[in-house]
Amino acid sequence: METIKNYLETMFATIPDSPQSRKAKQELLSMMEDKYNELKESGMPENEIIGTIISEFGNKEDLMEFLGQNSNDTALEVVRDIPNNQNVANRRIISMDEAFKYISDVSASRSTLGLGVFMCILAPIGPILASGLGNIFFLSLFSGIFDALGVAVLFLFVAIGVGFILVSCSKSKAWEFLEKEPCALALDAEPGVQNELMEHQETKTFMLALGVLLCIISVVPVTFFGIISFIDFFTEALGPALIFPLVGAGVFCILNSTRTTSPCETLLELKNK
Repeated sequence: METIKNYLETMFATIPDSPQSRKAKQELLSMMEDKYNELKESGMPENEIIGTIISEFGNKEDLMEFLGQNSNDTALEVVRDIPNNQNVANRRIISMDEAFKYISDVSASRSTLGLGVFMCILAPIGPILASGLGNIFFLSLFSGIFDALGVAVLFLFVAIGVGFILVSCSKSKAWEFLEKEPCALALDAEPGVQNELMEHQETKTFMLALGVLLCIISVVPVTFFGIISFIDFFTEALGPALIFPLVGAGVFCILNSTRTTSPCETLLELKNK
């Protein structure tokens, strides 16, 4: 019922305060409450009740018809100035709590996905370093052991990475209905989501720039060791191996640059679908 009250407050937000507007709002709230209690007693789910009430009372013509039975001409003039409800009829209404839970889940899912991709990118380090260690003169006797350890590290990192990716998919699965069902963001939730979007725009830009930068400088270790090092291990193993954590970190930053802004944009675009 609180969502409906907030919706009603938003409807009258652009109307100058007056005895007539207060009377019209009170009459409309009373009818909405009666309808809410009626649907509640019938066993209808909360989200469907809210959607039904907004659909039924959110149209100006319907409002004037309902209020015309109990209001004077001045009250009807007030109602005529109320903005039309935007495309929420027969839609599942996403409340403020649901909206921020969705943002939190998507953000966590994106971080988990980033970790999974990072681990998969990091996996080749094992064989590369193992091969380089096996080529060092006094360690060459253990080259077979190093190779086995390198392959083991490769599969371990891939397994961990795939695990993170699967967890990421499971976190976002609960919200698939946003793509499959007609939904709309509750009016009282929209300002909060817009504020969240604006607050994270700078973070998005920074993370994206950092990710691109890390990918670009990933070749620096190879170049650096190739110029100044006289030890084969650094030029043939360590330098190439450092490419992967730098690229992995860059990809992680890029994937997480929109971890908050993307779900906010999705919620705000629901009414246009």
